[in-house]
Amino acid sequence: MIKKMIWLCLVVSSLANIACGEQPSSYDKRDKKIMNNLTLYFHKETGAQFITRTQAVSSNPLPTSTTTFYNLDWDKHPIDLQIDHGQHSITLHHVIGLQTGVGNSNEFIDSYNVFAGLTNANTMSHDQARLEMLTIFKLLKSKGWERFISLSDPRLSGKDAMNYAKAGFYELDPDYQYTLNEWMQLESGSQWTLQANGIYLTIRIYHEQSKTTPQIGDYAIHYDFVSEKQYYAPYFKDDDLKKWEVNAARWVSLYPGIKKQMNQIRVKTEAELKAQGIQIDESYQDPQLVSKK
Repeated sequence: MIKKMIWLCLVVSSLANIACGEQPSSYDKRDKKIMNNLTLYFHKETGAQFITRTQAVSSNPLPTSTTTFYNLDWDKHPIDLQIDHGQHSITLHHVIGLQTGVGNSNEFIDSYNVFAGLTNANTMSHDQARLEMLTIFKLLKSKGWERFISLSDPRLSGKDAMNYAKAGFYELDPDYQYTLNEWMQLESGSQWTLQANGIYLTIRIYHEQSKTTPQIGDYAIHYDFVSEKQYYAPYFKDDDLKKWEVNAARWVSLYPGIKKQMNQIRVKTEAELKAQGIQIDESYQDPQLVSKK
């Protein structure tokens, strides 16, 4: 149940920027396209081509929005989803929902929101969920996906990252082998971010513990894929974003200055943590930009 509920919440929130409420009846009444698998591409397919190939349902509920969203859901028939990204290509299992969007139908798609289960079952033991998640991280690592730490955040790993996240927002370490006790301490919505050759992937895990059987939980996972250009968009001022739309190369020239400012915040925070005896992972380096001028 949590898989369907959270998927609909994410769709409603991203479409209308409102809180979750009753799920739209149109999602339950319309016929769903049944398929066994689907492949997604980055910057190779326009919105028009995507909707023709997948027969996705399009929507634009905000009169002031210039973005058209494309939605697909397979809550009754979960599918496998192939992410085409060269040597970093991966397959996501138990997928029940997908959303993407573009400013106009002739723009290339370079972001996807994917929602899935850890298994096809609605519930599982917490230890099974932990092991399923560790398997996903192992697969991503084998395909060259590497951990990403936000430019202004301290470089913490393992249990230090987990403890830091308890005090506020922080992306966890996907290379850490969580014990069951540690896994049980993670809040619903905990997240990890990875990157591979210009694509950034944020993974969030959602769970709800059974009230009658504490060792059992309802789990779901959200994958958010975006290009590095879209990932770094929040770092720029509105005026710069407007110029960016006119000149796609502009943001590349602005990035070094933004990175320097954000890294200065990191240096200050890391110095404070070191004074507390917390180890900094100085081996971590911010990834190089793939985009060129």
